[in-house]
Amino acid sequence: MAADNLWWEVWGMWLAVWVVTVAAFVVAIVVFVKHWRRARSDGDQGMIRGIGFYLHTKSVMGLYQLHRYNEALEQEVEKRRSRGWRLWGSGGFGPLKGESERTDTDEEFRRYIRKAEPITVIGIVMKVLEKHHDIIYVDLTKQELAHNRALVKELGWSDGHESTRQLKTRLRGVEAFVSVKGLFRERSQTADETVFFAPYGNPDDPARSRRIRFTCVTGDLRDSVPSGAFRARCLGKVEDWDPETGELVVHPIAIFK
Repeated sequence: MAADNLWWEVWGMWLAVWVVTVAAFVVAIVVFVKHWRRARSDGDQGMIRGIGFYLHTKSVMGLYQLHRYNEALEQEVEKRRSRGWRLWGSGGFGPLKGESERTDTDEEFRRYIRKAEPITVIGIVMKVLEKHHDIIYVDLTKQELAHNRALVKELGWSDGHESTRQLKTRLRGVEAFVSVKGLFRERSQTADETVFFAPYGNPDDPARSRRIRFTCVTGDLRDSVPSGAFRARCLGKVEDWDPETGELVVHPIAIFK
């Protein structure tokens, strides 16, 4: 008995230290794996599937001109350029050089988004927005939001159990960009505007249910409008709630179907 007590006195503290160290190591691995899976999940959300149906060039250019995104967009465009020459920073001298660089860069980006395929342009935009955790993913049919870091940043929620990853909330007032997937229908079309709407869920009468409205520039449509309902995903920005029609208004940047 005395020998056992002596052993515990000598080695008990070290054993406890080792147990605590191993437990901390296991916890660190669990946290790392959890956040690694979350990062992979966030990246998977941004995968674009479908055909480029609409691209609002002015909105893409507006994103580029925001100081928050322009450097990252320049880098992504440069990575994807097939030509070896570049225009960034060419021309200008002395106090005029900075302004000349900005002008040249703007024009180069304009030419790029005019010539590139919509899938390429919007892929670059979404990659940059995801790096900044600025896209909230919405599934209208399931009436769910993906619990990614953009949603956490927007609403202040913390990481929780896997069962809490799909959450519901109001989109009104959301400042982040939204990627909305649902069943779209054309409401009206003129030479200037084409209006689509998509209902929440799968109601019997979509025109009388809660819904989101998307007003597109007709000249920026890349394909003919389907005669009936079609599944699509829209990257856009929430603008406001229209109380007269009971619709959430989203400004569309790109639509894929």
